[in-house]
Amino acid sequence: MTASTLTTARTFLDDLTQVVEGVRAGAVRRDRERQYAVAEIDQLRELGFWSLTVPVEHGGLGLDQETLVQAVLLVAAADGSLGQIPQNHFMTVERIRLTAAPGQREHWLRVLGAGAVLGNASAEPGERPPGESASALHGGPGSWRLTGRKVYSTGALLADHIAVQVRDPSGAQRTVLVPRDADGVVVHDDWQSMGQRTTASGVSEYHEVAIDDIAVLDHPGDPVATYRVSALGQLVHAAIDAGLAEGAVGEALALARTVHGGRGSGAREFGDDVLGVALLGELRVTALSARRLVESAARRLAALEQDSSLEEVADVFYEVAAAKLASTRAALTATAGLFEVGGSSSTRPELGLDRYWRDARTHTLHDAARWKPFAIGRWLIAGDVADPWSIAHPFRPLGELEQQVDHAGPASDRSAS
Repeated sequence: MTASTLTTARTFLDDLTQVVEGVRAGAVRRDRERQYAVAEIDQLRELGFWSLTVPVEHGGLGLDQETLVQAVLLVAAADGSLGQIPQNHFMTVERIRLTAAPGQREHWLRVLGAGAVLGNASAEPGERPPGESASALHGGPGSWRLTGRKVYSTGALLADHIAVQVRDPSGAQRTVLVPRDADGVVVHDDWQSMGQRTTASGVSEYHEVAIDDIAVLDHPGDPVATYRVSALGQLVHAAIDAGLAEGAVGEALALARTVHGGRGSGAREFGDDVLGVALLGELRVTALSARRLVESAARRLAALEQDSSLEEVADVFYEVAAAKLASTRAALTATAGLFEVGGSSSTRPELGLDRYWRDARTHTLHDAARWKPFAIGRWLIAGDVADPWSIAHPFRPLGELEQQVDHAGPASDRSAS
């Protein structure tokens, strides 16, 4: 990161910190009343948040993954629902930067540099992997039509465009960028969950939607690009969980300054309850450890070059997996632990502190964390690489994947510069 870029990043994060205070102030009300953060999303747009990783020459801030995770940590610590919405947005930006054809890359980075927000439409009923999507693209260049139905369409209700994962007539996987207000697009406001209640998600349907050629993005077979995009997606997930952990620890500290010592401690003030103070310290260590792993993984991901080897990319991919595992554990531990600090009075509904645990419990079910230690161990002992979507089965030997790198097309078309 150059000196000028570092200054831009610091200025951006300082400005974001101020905006986040307003985000935090309304988070309990939005969660309770299931109101979307419409004004807050626009505030983030004005700040350049949504174009954070878009190159400067395309109108963005031109910042890297290190700044991205700092930004997501800040937002998620204040509002776990709003913190979720950027995940698929930035993953799709990364896909465009790394894999889009030159003309498409130029077009969409200009759109994103102007502040467009991308929603997500990947998941389908029955937990189909992306390559088995029932949503389909029909026709051909100049006459594309999209049909399908998606669940968990995060951010789609408030997005400018929705990134829809589909299969084309040949069976190949594509990403289609669909205007939210296009004819034939229906997004249902039907997301129901105990946590992350305001992620602007729901079932989305696509009824013979006309698609421009420039909106149909290929998924090149280059595993280097595939694992870099996957790593970015998982990294943002990890930052969300680490942010929730930090938000919970902040609330625990505020409670510790007002509540009494725990029964049996013999202490009137919490500060004199030695086991309570030690618990607060443990929560801080847990959250800080997760943050540092997320930051380390972000630095390594940002340091990858256009010509980085698949082995190097895979190793970074697994560091991201480790950060995701640590942040999952930290989020669940810290969001439950704040009530150990606060005691019974901290469970009063008007405080809204339960939103941290509900958001963490909901978000950490996104993928099976229990498989990550096995996947990491298998990489260490056998050099096998997990599936980029499941972060587990099916595993493939690194050597087998390396055979695909030379057949993926010109790398210059996928420059992340």
